[in-house]
Amino acid sequence: MEDSGKTFSSEEEEANYWKDLAMTYKQRAENTQEELREFQEGSREYEAELETQLQQIETRNRDLLSENNRLRMELETIKEKFEVQHSEGYRQISALEDDLAQTKAIKDQLQKYIRELEQANDDLER
Repeated sequence: MEDSGKTFSSEEEEANYWKDLAMTYKQRAENTQEELREFQEGSREYEAELETQLQQIETRNRDLLSENNRLRMELETIKEKFEVQHSEGYRQISALEDDLAQTKAIKDQLQKYIRELEQANDDLER
């Protein structure tokens, strides 16, 4: 102890000194216990708050993962529809190009036939 070499004039003075010192240490211990209790209570409250936040974040994360999966599936569906429409469009364009080529060929044949008829008509008029 810090005051073990102290001298006292009477036993009563020494007893009072040690009682006062004991009371001081007892009060410090009680204060420390109270601080510890408050700290533990605050820690429990903070832990509960963090747990609540964690649960909310985990729920939000699950929701976002679910939404992400839904959007990925929707994207795949849209890609498949696009591919089908692209293929159909390509097929239709090819068919129209074939029709156009045939129509041009028929037009060329008809123009040739018209020239031949006009030539024959000119020959008949002479």
